[in-house]
Order: sequence, then C-alpha cells, then structure tokens
Amino acid sequence: MSARNPLDESEFENNIIHHLVHDQGYIERKAAASFDPVRAMDVDLLFRFLDRTQPKTMKALHDLHGGAYRDIILATVFRHITEHGLLAAIRDGVPFDAGLTLDLVYPRPSARFDAASAALYEANILSVMKEVYPKPGERIDLVIFLNGLALFTIELKCPSSATGWDWREAIRQYREDRDCTSRLLMPRIGALAHFAMDTNEVHVCTELKGRESRFLPFNQGVRSGGQTLETLPGNPPRNDTYATAYMHEDILSRNTISDLIHDFIYLAHDRKRRNRTRLIFPRYQQLRAVRRVTADMAAHGTTRNYLIEHSAGSGKTNTICWLAHHLSKLYATGEDKPLLSKVLIVTDRIVVDEQLQHAVMDMARDPAVIKIITDGAGGTDEYGESSKSGKLGKALAGSYRIVVCTMATFLHASTGMFDGTGERFAVIIDEAHSSTSGSIMKSIGETLADGQEAPTRSDAFSPLDMVAARLPREHGGRQWRNVSIIGFTATPTAHSLQLFGTTGAGGRKEAFDLYSMRQAIAEKFILDVTANYTTYNSYCRVVKDSQDDPELDSGSAKRQIAHIVANADGTIEGNLNVIIDHFLMTVAAGLGGKAKAMIVTAGREEAVRYKLAYDKLRASHMGRLGRIQALVAFSDEIEVDGESYTERAMNGGLAEDKLPEVFAQNDYRLLIVADKYQTGFDEPYLSAMYVIKRLHGIAAVQTLSRLNRICPPYEKRTYVIDFVNNYDTIREAFAPYYESTILEKPLTLAMLRNTERMLAELNVLDVDDVREFYGLIRKERPGVRQQERMWALLDAAARVVLAMDEEAADKARAVIRAYVRQYGFLSMCVPIEDEYMYMEYRFCMFLMREITTGDDSDEGLDIRDRIRLEDFRVEKDTEHVDEGIEAGPEVVMPLGAGGSKRDQRKETLSRILDEWNAKYGKRFDEGTVENARDQLESALSGNGRVRESAKANDMHGFDKTVHEETYETLTNNYADNMEFYKFLFKEKGAVDDLIGMFLGDLYRKLRGDSDGGGDM
Repeated sequence: MSARNPLDESEFENNIIHHLVHDQGYIERKAAASFDPVRAMDVDLLFRFLDRTQPKTMKALHDLHGGAYRDIILATVFRHITEHGLLAAIRDGVPFDAGLTLDLVYPRPSARFDAASAALYEANILSVMKEVYPKPGERIDLVIFLNGLALFTIELKCPSSATGWDWREAIRQYREDRDCTSRLLMPRIGALAHFAMDTNEVHVCTELKGRESRFLPFNQGVRSGGQTLETLPGNPPRNDTYATAYMHEDILSRNTISDLIHDFIYLAHDRKRRNRTRLIFPRYQQLRAVRRVTADMAAHGTTRNYLIEHSAGSGKTNTICWLAHHLSKLYATGEDKPLLSKVLIVTDRIVVDEQLQHAVMDMARDPAVIKIITDGAGGTDEYGESSKSGKLGKALAGSYRIVVCTMATFLHASTGMFDGTGERFAVIIDEAHSSTSGSIMKSIGETLADGQEAPTRSDAFSPLDMVAARLPREHGGRQWRNVSIIGFTATPTAHSLQLFGTTGAGGRKEAFDLYSMRQAIAEKFILDVTANYTTYNSYCRVVKDSQDDPELDSGSAKRQIAHIVANADGTIEGNLNVIIDHFLMTVAAGLGGKAKAMIVTAGREEAVRYKLAYDKLRASHMGRLGRIQALVAFSDEIEVDGESYTERAMNGGLAEDKLPEVFAQNDYRLLIVADKYQTGFDEPYLSAMYVIKRLHGIAAVQTLSRLNRICPPYEKRTYVIDFVNNYDTIREAFAPYYESTILEKPLTLAMLRNTERMLAELNVLDVDDVREFYGLIRKERPGVRQQERMWALLDAAARVVLAMDEEAADKARAVIRAYVRQYGFLSMCVPIEDEYMYMEYRFCMFLMREITTGDDSDEGLDIRDRIRLEDFRVEKDTEHVDEGIEAGPEVVMPLGAGGSKRDQRKETLSRILDEWNAKYGKRFDEGTVENARDQLESALSGNGRVRESAKANDMHGFDKTVHEETYETLTNNYADNMEFYKFLFKEKGAVDDLIGMFLGDLYRKLRGDSDGGGDM
C-alpha cells in the first residue's frame, strides 16, 4: 500500500478551507446536502441570513403570502437575479409586493461610527463548499458563498501532486470540460468570477464561454533585483506558506469580498452593441493601487501627492475611475464626514475620451454625482456656462462628487479655484500622452503664469509636470495644502519623480505603486516592440555644385545637408522601396490580412513628400498596391515646392478628428505622420513602424509603443524598420521604464544653494539692485518711470556679462540659467523660506533674456543650389530578434547647470562636404559593387536549392537559404575579385548589405510574381 501524498490537490483544497474557516469566519457546508444546482444557491443559509437581519420584512411577507411565503421569496429572488443579474441583486436588493424589499447582502459601512450598519455587515454569512457539482459529472473544487449566494468558483491544481498539473490545466478544464450554461457558471447570473489557481499563480475569468473564455493573471508580482517595488510576473515566494496564500488571507476575506462586490466589480456596457454587457473584475495591481492610495490618504489627508507608474496594458483607465469613486466616498481616519469635497479626473487629451467617460459612468451607483466637462462648442450647461473653464468652476462649486475634464480645461481655469473654500480635493492626472500632444502643449504654454516659458517635451517635462508648474506659489514654496495630486503615467520623468514620487531607501524618489512594462509584457497584455527591430542606413554622395566655396558654420551647414538629403527624391524613393517590400512580404498578410503600418517622419515637409511619393507609386502599381491606401497626419498648412498642403486636403477632405476612425477601415493600411499619433494612439492592427525620425528617451518609448497593443484573437508580431536610429540607443531609451523608474539623486535645497554660491561668485548681481527690481516687478501696474528703472537695472547686470570673454560669458549664462531652472522647479517641491533667493530668481528670469545671444552664424545661407546629390543607396545594417530589454531604472534630473554655446566652427563648404561623405557617402567603388552584385544574383538564380526555397518558403526562409548558398558562391568566385571579396568576408554586415540589394527582386522573380504582390 503506497503512502498518501501529503501535498496533493485534495490536501491543498483542505488547507484553504481550514484557513477560511479558522481565520476568516467561514462556515464549511456539505455540497451534497446544501447546494441547489438549479438556483446556484445554498437556500438554507439564504433564509438564515434573511430571518436574522430582516425579521420585520420577513414577517410582513409571511402575513402577505401565508405559509407559501418562503417559496414565493425564493422564486422572486431567483427570477430577479435571472432578469437583472446577480451583482444588481446583491447591490440593490429584491423588491416585493406592498413596497417591501429584501436585502441580500449588507455592504461594509464607510464610517465606523455607524454601529447599526456595522452590525448588519457583520451578520453577512460567508461559507465554502468543496466538490460542488453544477451538473452531473462536472465537479468544481471550491465554491465561495455569501448569504447562500454563489459568488466565486475555484478550480485548484497542485504541481506537487501525482499529475503535476498547474493552473493551466485548471483553465483548460474550465474551457473544455465545464458546461457554461449551468446556472453556477452562467455569465452575469451565476458566480461573479472563476479562479484557476495553484500554489504559485492565480488567474481569473468573469465570463465563461467555452474555448473563448479569457482568463487574466491575478498575481501580486515579484520583487526583482533588490528593488522596492514589484516588477515581475507571478507571485513572490514565501518562507511560511505557498505563494498564493494571499487568496485566503486577503482576497476571500470578509472586507475584501465586500469591497469587490460593492465597489470594484461592475457591468461595462458596449455602447456600439446595445445589448452587450461584460462583467469587469479588477486585476491585482488595480486593486492594490486603489487600496494603497485610499488607505494612505485616509491617514494623511491631502498632505501628500502620489505617483502611480503603471505600464501600458495595465488597465489604467479602470484604475483611475475606481480610485475616483473610492476617494469620493473616503472618510478620514477618526472623522465622521467624507475627506474630500470633490475628486477631479484630468486627462491630457483634446477631449475626454469615450472609454474614460463610459467607465466612470458604468461604475457609478448614482450617475448624477458625476460631471464630465465636454467641449465648449457643445453649448451651455445647466449653469448657463459655455466655456469649458467656466463649466469647471461651476462644477467645483456645485454638488458633484466627481468632475472629469481635459488638461487644457484644468490649466485654463483659475489657479485660485481651490483656495479659500475650506474644502479638500483630489486631482487624478491621467497622463495619456495624447496623440495630438502638440496642441495640448501649446495650450498649456499659454496658461503658464509668472512669465515662465512652457517647458517642452525635449526638456524632459510631461503633462504631469505642467500641473505642478501651474500650482500657485510664493517665494516660500506655498502650494495647495488642501489638494492631493495623484499622477498616473507609464513613463515618469525625473521631474515627475521629484515632484510626486515617494522617498525610498537612500533618499531616492520612486513611484508609490508600480506595474512594470516587463510584467505587462510577460502577462501578455502588451507586446515587446523591440522584438523584431531592423536598422537600415541610407547613403548618398553630396557634391559641391558651385564655383564659390563659402565659409559656413559647420553645424548649421550639416543640419541643412541632412534636411536636404532626407527630403531628396532619391532618399524617399529608396526608403519607400524598402518599406513597401517589407510591408507586402512580411506584414500585410498578418492579423487576418488587416495588419497596418505607420511611417514616422521627422517633420511636415517629409510627411508631405512621402505621401506624394507613395500615391504616385501606388498609381503606377495598382495591382500590387491598389488596396493599400495611405493617410497622412500633420498640423497646420505647409508649403512644399511652391504648393500649399494641409492634412485634410491630402486625405481627400477627411476631417482631422475622423482620421483614426477611417484608418481603422480595412482599405487604409499605411499612416504617414509628423509629430502626430506618436503618443496616445491605440490601433490594435498597427503591426509595423518605419522610423525616419531621430528618437531618444521618452519620445522613443512613446512612439514605438504605438505597436504594443495585442489584437485578439490573432497572435500579433511587431516589426520596426529604422532608417535613422541606432538599436542600442532605442534599448537604452526603454531601460528606465522596463521594470521600475527611480530618481537616484533628486534636486535638493543644498544643490540650489550651491548654484546660488556660484551665482554670487560671478559678481554679476548687485544685492541692492536685485531688491529694488523685486520691489518694482511685484507692483500690479508699474508706472513708466518704474519700467524704465527696471530696464536700467537689468542692463547694468547684462553689461557685466557681455563684457566678459566668450568662455566666461558662456559660464555665466549657464549658471544663471541653472539657478532659474533649479529654483523654479524646487519651489514646486519644498518650501524655500529665504526671500532673497526668490528675489534673485525673479531678477535672473528677466536677465536671462537680456544676455542670451543670438546665433551670429549665417543660418540664412541656403546651400541647396550649391550642392547636388548622387549615388543614393539604402542598406540593411543590423537585425535584432527577441534580444529583450535590459532594465536600467535610473533617470537623471536635468539641472541646467551645463551647456555652453554649441560648436560654431567655421569651415568651407567643400571641407564640410568631405566630412559628410566620409561618414555618410560611398564606401567602395560603385562599379565593383554592381559587378559583384550581378554576378552573385546570377549565380543564385541558377542555384536549384535557392529556386526551390523561393517556391516553398516565406521571405524569412528564403533569406536563410540565400545566405547559406551565398558563402559557397563567394568562395568559388574568390579569385575573380580577391580584394573586394576579402572585404566582404572581413567586414561585419557587408554580405548582408550585398544580398539586400537584390534579395526581394530575386524572391519575386523566382516565385513568378509579375509585379511582386498580386492584387494585395
């Protein structure tokens, strides 16, 4: 007789029941005697709860219906759940005749002072059954009941059992072996959620529908590399128990179950399909973030700000809306009234997007407490206001509990809107990185007070930082003490971390809550957009085409050359050929033949030229490109080659706001963009990106992340073809945001004082002049004489700087600039009590403008007529497949202390062209290359293995065969051109470059394609 396995599935089951009974106050019930499969209820417990908590109503129903009253109650409850759903019945109760209502569950009271509500809440009966049969032959391991109503089912697996099965087998059983039409498993009217669980992981589903049932991870995340936040998928190992013990310790506890059914789980309505609803259950990080923020705010009031770093794919919209609803009902510790008067949700989009509107409304028990500030063009509101900022002010003064608006509306409203009210507010910032972010940044710039310039994205500022820049403050750094800001972002800047981050070990700043990109990728909510990354180089030779040889600023001239080359017909034609071949051969057939691509250009002129070139190419290759239409996106109007172009005109009259909707149609496969749709644009069918723009830092992450959305039911692959950037630069851009983002060395008051000391050592500022200037500038309306005196004071300081030699003047400018930036930023974070430092700050803000020298180089000299371009060539450089991202969590605060004037070396045009061609021009003789290419292509065309591979394989398989045969062919022909072939074998990537010149044409020729793609 074999010994019993003490770690098998049944023991795991018993262990959970033991903890639920002894630690959480559950009752264990026997399924055979207590479970009613027709109603999915424990009827005896339901009546025990009703008799105990509502005796008067039960007596009234008895008096009304006599001895059959229990049967009538049971039938009415069953029918009501069938018609309205289990969640609605739990929350609203069940109505009966004579105006009577029976409550099926009592919620957790918001305030502990309500003793009666607390007693009713404690009267709820939690119970558990094991081995429950919803129908004969189908067994569920555990079912959790509340007052006799089945809430959750759990299918358990134990890897240490004889079968070795884990949570994956539990999911398979739910999908394939369970009848989802049985009452217990039926969506909406059966159990609210179904858990597939083993000792390591938990996954949850709210809607069982056979093989299409979607289970989402419900795991805590694992700490990585000594970081303070959870960043990896799965659950952390524990020394005392199994990793999923949090289920019986927390999730299935009385308080958490009450929170889930009353404040988290909700029915989402599909507005496009009127009868379609879907039950939403929070993912673990959503539940965790909301509970952590509310608990901390209950303890500390509005004295703190919070930074939530949640990756794309985290379900951020739902998290924000859940948090808003929780905060609107939050009571401070020890207080008997709500902590907050209003909760604002502020999103950095042009309009409040529908997803956010629908989520916040669907979660609401009473939609009347929510106000969404819509576009001012929509007319007046109930207060007679037509402007969005006016509507916001009225909404804040009204009875609404939650107000939703855009970033521009929030920033246009008065900074005094929270002052003097005696009320407390929470502002939740949804840093969505809008696809039309340029318009928002312009709007934000117009609202900044105090003569500040609007920080730009290149300054590593974000919309979240803009809110802080709008905070009212005096020289002491006073901010709103009655407002807490909760910022949600996937890519926090150093400024965001300093302003809103939590102080961790060693004084570093980090997010209050984290759901990392790495975890989102591992849990398959988003894709790794660097998984298929190929770089190309574009080459051409630039020749001087004029008799004169002017002396030019080297940097300025090279920028002009780069712009001319990028917009040259030869460059665009070469890049487009690569793009079209790659799209047709690799991308177009994906996602059921609906895959799309984006071409990211460096500017509006490039976008126009690529659209014109593509349309011309398409017109001459309709068989190949007829169904591949392109749209273009850029702002305002631009003149190219003497003609004016607008986005709307180039898209056939399509309105700007309709572009995403039209691009989603099947015939539109390419989107050419210039500084639009690179952030905040979610198109699941977007599979490839062709990059013709310099990217770095957050901009690189946000742009490439347009590809990261999954596209069920398809297995989506992403592709990036980059003509400009180095792959290592892109990986470095992603590194800080892959796991957790930290600011190791935040700006401190000591750093600012050190910069002030450097400022004093310049001997530029006179103390008396600074004080006099401050006294004048703070006047509301300085007189003419006073204005003249201020100019004189600034001029005196400016003359000191301008009298210095060039190196000293550059240093002075850098120090003054650093002081302005550091003081302006640090005053948002901490009180600065030294009034004279604030006076210096105001003086230096104006002084900077006086001492900033213009560029005296001849920027206006147009060299287009002095050069010509020859020998265009596009070559594959490197290919990177599934190399992964290496985390590098630290971001650096740009303090502004460095940075002298850029290099303005004077060089002759011919010298500048020599330098350009050495870097970007031809590498070897054109005739030699063409001869080798033709020879190799001819040899491979007659190679039987290559010909068979073309017919049998896709492009990837054909490429592999060609490479294998190429090395043998080159070896056989080595004597024909020893020097060049020696170069090919020695130079990394040279063979790839040579093959890349003809690979696509050879593939199409050997397959017999007439024009390369049929009728695609």
